Amino acid sequence: MTNLAEISLQYHQCWKLDINNRILFAGADQIQLTNIENIIVKNMILAEERVISRAELISSIGREPDLYRGLEMNLSRLQTKFKKSAGGTHLFRSVRNRGYCLTQIIHINGEPSREFT
Repeated sequence: MTNLAEISLQYHQCWKLDINNRILFAGADQIQLTNIENIIVKNMILAEERVISRAELISSIGREPDLYRGLEMNLSRLQTKFKKSAGGTHLFRSVRNRGYCLTQIIHINGEPSREFT
């Protein structure tokens, strides 16, 4: 019988992003990312503010914010991949009229940690 603390630790662990190999991982859990997903996660981590705008994410993948319509599809696929590996927890959430923010602690592999308050 597993206790609540074990379940909590299992799903609220610190994730790491390996930018070069495009892998998001925590322990044995690994999620292979597409190039666009890798850029999106990296930019969410490195954003100066906790919330990153839709336009900033689109610009970061080299597209024109007023013309590109594929961001939501990429975000949906990324969220589905993460939820499948992380027991149903979300990687990020949308913030109405502002953009998106991470809901997980993620460190870039080999970089100093950044914590949000």
